[in-house]
Amino acid sequence: MGRGMKQSITRGAALVVVLLAAFACLPLTAVTGARTSSAGYADESSESYRADRALEEGYGWGSPQVQMELRPSVPVDSAEATAVGRRLTDQVAHSPGVARALSWWTVKDKRLRSGDGRAVLLVARLTGDNARVEATAARLADRFGGQRFPFDITVTGRGPVNRDLAERSRQELLHAEQISVPLVALVLLFAFRTVVAAAVPLAIGVTSIAGTQIVLYGLTKVMEVSVFAPNIAVALALGLSVDYAMILVSRFREERAAGLDVQRAVGATLRTAGRTVLCSAAVVSLSLSVLLLFPIPFLRSLGAATVSVAVLAAITALVLVPLMLTAVGEHLERGPVPGLKHLTGQESAQRRGAWAAFTRWVPRRPVLALGASTAILVLLALPFARAEWGFIDERWLPSGSPQRAAAARVRAEFPLAAGVVPLVLLDRAPAGSTTAVRFAAALSKDPRLVSVSGPTGVFADGRRLAGPSSAQAPEGASRPAGTWFEITSRLADPASGQAKNLVHDLRGLQVPGGARVAGETALLVDTEHLLGKVAFRAAGTIAAVTGLMLFVYLRSVFIPVKALATNLLSMTAGFGAMVFLFQEGHLAQWLGGTATTFTDPLLPPLMFCIVFGLSMDYEVFMVARIREEYLRTGDNRAAITTGLQRTGRLITASCLALIAAVAPLTLSSLAVMQLVGTVLIISIVVDATVVRCLLVPAAMSLAGRWNWWSPLDRGDSHAASLSAAPTLQD
Repeated sequence: MGRGMKQSITRGAALVVVLLAAFACLPLTAVTGARTSSAGYADESSESYRADRALEEGYGWGSPQVQMELRPSVPVDSAEATAVGRRLTDQVAHSPGVARALSWWTVKDKRLRSGDGRAVLLVARLTGDNARVEATAARLADRFGGQRFPFDITVTGRGPVNRDLAERSRQELLHAEQISVPLVALVLLFAFRTVVAAAVPLAIGVTSIAGTQIVLYGLTKVMEVSVFAPNIAVALALGLSVDYAMILVSRFREERAAGLDVQRAVGATLRTAGRTVLCSAAVVSLSLSVLLLFPIPFLRSLGAATVSVAVLAAITALVLVPLMLTAVGEHLERGPVPGLKHLTGQESAQRRGAWAAFTRWVPRRPVLALGASTAILVLLALPFARAEWGFIDERWLPSGSPQRAAAARVRAEFPLAAGVVPLVLLDRAPAGSTTAVRFAAALSKDPRLVSVSGPTGVFADGRRLAGPSSAQAPEGASRPAGTWFEITSRLADPASGQAKNLVHDLRGLQVPGGARVAGETALLVDTEHLLGKVAFRAAGTIAAVTGLMLFVYLRSVFIPVKALATNLLSMTAGFGAMVFLFQEGHLAQWLGGTATTFTDPLLPPLMFCIVFGLSMDYEVFMVARIREEYLRTGDNRAAITTGLQRTGRLITASCLALIAAVAPLTLSSLAVMQLVGTVLIISIVVDATVVRCLLVPAAMSLAGRWNWWSPLDRGDSHAASLSAAPTLQD
């Protein structure tokens, strides 16, 4: 047996072992999903978060995570309903993981009684971290939900809603893989025209999915991972790994068509296309790593997951594709797909027609192409100016969800659930003290407020209407150093500008030690402030790092600047779609939901980093080929035309594969997954058409030789150093 044969057998055996090990890891999907978190949307250093924790730890209270609607078959105030209602409230209050529970029968707070007087609201504050809160909410729903004479009990609130979101996301992950892999396989068959050639990127994609499960499982051991991270990470793992594998296989076919044997073709592929994949993966990873700058577990976990996926996709492609190409060797072109003409790389590059004519037209009319493309992108971005911010709640569940219906009914019937209810913590004013009484009385005069209540009593219109009940101020509820108040306002929307102004006014009140504010609106105010502050640092970081990488790789000053500008423009369509299609509901009837009425402020930075990274991915592919043609011919216009023609089919196939990978997200029952999938698809399509076909070549045509100017350029030495530029073969 010859040495070459032994090496081939060894490599083939190693390849088989790696693939089998990867496929064996696929069952980790269910295990990983069970360890993810449905919370983590708050900055733990923010005032609102720290005030909320102080309320729970010091006073046993805070914003309730569970709300139970109790609708009795007898009058609410009857002896039977009162006795059972008190007993039920006590049982909930003494359940494991519950800090305190209140109801109409224990505090006689009219906010806990429906407008028609036929239903009562029982609210409970839960203790512990996010995982424990979700588990406690599930236990309460299982134990108390349903028929419990004389009540019909519906359990809802932030805890049960988060649980519903999490369960749906975990279940849909398994279905997403079953849909995306066959779709990607069809794209690959159409792109490569042979079964064997298509099977190589597909195997890499499935291997990356398996590797992603290992990575995610490891991340859940060291950090809180969002329940949405597996869905997004798996889609990107499949799309990026197939993308990189397609580049390598395409270049290998070109080298083989040029007459190289299998071993030399593999080596040439790694020296050229391999460098491009490496650079692209580095740029994508650095773009996604910016998410780690945000001190919010949701964004950090997605940053860690997506960066790991991008690195894993590149490693998988660069290690396994050469092994697979060596193993299949001469058989790569076997299994032609019936009905599709077998087109090799060189044959497709020689095609002429409408696409070739178009690629020649853009460099001849650069001003028109640049103006038209920019106008289109700006127009698509206009809806984003109408963005209204608010956190994901039951309105992001499908329209037929029982939990969504229950939460909507509670919002409509009970002021405590529907309105703006901030919690104010006074650290240096004990309950019953003159400072606390005067503070509550003065605050209750605010025309925006209905009442101010807490351990000091209930106040309205400047007067104390009642003292605290034993349920409102149990033993140990108030520390000697301070006290707290629950503010019931007349404002209906916690995300409105009026509600945010109320939070600012409460924080500005003159009281010893200051007033700390917790609650949904306070958290939203703090999150918006944080994102606005970190966004500039994040944008500057991503621009500097990616710009420097492109400068080092392409040895050009203009190309990195142009890339940053065009990538920013390429995101406009996706951001406009967030508002037009989801917040305003223009796509809701097709996706089985309704308008969300607002946009979660954490979604724009997430989508910015993902879309920016993917756009840079295509930028590297296309510009690398244009640069190679320019170095070969010295003709900028010809280089642009040839570069577009040579990369057109590859970028199109790559975009289709990535769209197929993320398409299952748009079929989700959750609006947040639909939004991520839809925005990605729209951004990919716009980037591959308007940006890559019009905007980029037009800008490069106008720049002329300045495209390739560099302070490091020293004549022929520069050209020689770039002569091995990666060749991308469509």
